[in-house]
Amino acid sequence: MSNFASIKFINEFDKVTYYSLVINGEEDEESLFEAFIKKFTPIETEKLNHILSWLREIGDKYGAQRYLFREENHASALPPSGINRDPTYTEDDVTTGNPLRLYCHRLNDHVVLLFSGGIKTAAAVQDCANVRMPFILANKLSKLVDDRIRDGDIEWEDDLMDIKFEENYKLYY
Repeated sequence: MSNFASIKFINEFDKVTYYSLVINGEEDEESLFEAFIKKFTPIETEKLNHILSWLREIGDKYGAQRYLFREENHASALPPSGINRDPTYTEDDVTTGNPLRLYCHRLNDHVVLLFSGGIKTAAAVQDCANVRMPFILANKLSKLVDDRIRDGDIEWEDDLMDIKFEENYKLYY
């Protein structure tokens, strides 16, 4: 049996529209991003709020500029590199790096797909049991979406500010 993903709208800000993907389900079911939120809200609230702050900042203030994302093969990750970028993450009143990663795919400056992630505990993603599988899935789905855009199954709005696709569209992989 093939796996498939449905595209789900998450939120629209002044400069960015966010989507996620629902694996083997319909768009009204829980997306990868919503499952990420549900998982980390009770256990890593401050780390999660830092990432959500970045999503708001990017969405309202900057747009999805490439330099605001960690390049991770086909996919990207948040928060961006560097500990002194506002909004900063602090632990015990000390500005530090946030080890929580949210994998995503920046389609352009105005559209971002949000996937899942975890607490990165090793220098290399491949060496971290917490983020290895979300990383692999994000890269697979990012490539799949890029291929569907290239094929014309997912199209750009005329102003390149959003994507369009058929209702109940499924990405098979």
